[in-house]
Amino acid sequence: MTAHPLGFAGASHQTARTRHGWSKALQLTPDLYPGVGGKRLRATLLERAYAFAGGSSAAPALIVDAVEMLHAGSLVIDDFEDDSLTRRGQPALHQVIGPARAVNAGNWMYFRALELAAAALDDPARSAALVGRCITVARQCHEGQALDLATRIDEVTPRQAQVTALAISRWKTGRLASLAAWCGAHAAGGDPQTLQAVAAFGCRVGICLQMKNDLDELCDLLDGSDRCDDLRNRRVTWPWAWAASELSAGQFAAWQRRLRRSVEQPDAFRPLAKDLLEATHRRAATAINARLDRAIDRLAGATGGSREAGSLAAVCDALRIANEPTKAEALP
Repeated sequence: MTAHPLGFAGASHQTARTRHGWSKALQLTPDLYPGVGGKRLRATLLERAYAFAGGSSAAPALIVDAVEMLHAGSLVIDDFEDDSLTRRGQPALHQVIGPARAVNAGNWMYFRALELAAAALDDPARSAALVGRCITVARQCHEGQALDLATRIDEVTPRQAQVTALAISRWKTGRLASLAAWCGAHAAGGDPQTLQAVAAFGCRVGICLQMKNDLDELCDLLDGSDRCDDLRNRRVTWPWAWAASELSAGQFAAWQRRLRRSVEQPDAFRPLAKDLLEATHRRAATAINARLDRAIDRLAGATGGSREAGSLAAVCDALRIANEPTKAEALP
């Protein structure tokens, strides 16, 4: 982690008074600082992709912080767009400082991430490639978020639910995980074949991360959490996609009607979450674990078995699901 990842580039911003003014205006919670909050899966992907591609010692801290900050900025904007109450167990930023300042802070983090990326490498050509990749992925993530915001699970067919869940995951979450892995390999001077292999691996891991996040929100709701953004906003999530593959068209339509009624009666969200988990948990475990296995196999195949993928592949371990009954299934 860099010494001052939230520092200010301009010389006019260096006085104590000005820096205090900017810090007060942005008012980022400590959990949003690079290297502090969250699972740090993307940072781990980057660091291990760096080693996988032949990097020595540690990956450049500026690149790690750039990816972490890009992700943190997306969380601020995502929480505002979802009208979330919490993030990582504390109030969402827009609930603390208001929507206008939160959106400003989230956007500022995007630009600060690009500044960090631009300063990370000495070679101008490689630096330009790094920044260009960050810009492209940020745009793609916004496109995935647009699809997520515009589609309602109670307005799609079962087939559309499955296709849309994959598209959202690939663009919104997969691309950012792919960026992290690519940045690590790029910083290490990886060859084009390696860059392509780790980027594809990162995207596949990112899809599984979204699958697990969707599942975890339902589990957390049953454990007493008040966060039920996906159900409240009628998002197209993986539990719904798995249910769409298990239920008849008539049964799926009945669940869609139940969701619409639940939006008007929030107390009904927990029973709905329980039923979704009961119906899809075993399918979820099979789907996530199988995708992770394929991601590892394809990584090894893409590099011709010439590189040891163990450390990079171990990132998958945190996302695997035990094929056993959930707490929801154990409830009477």
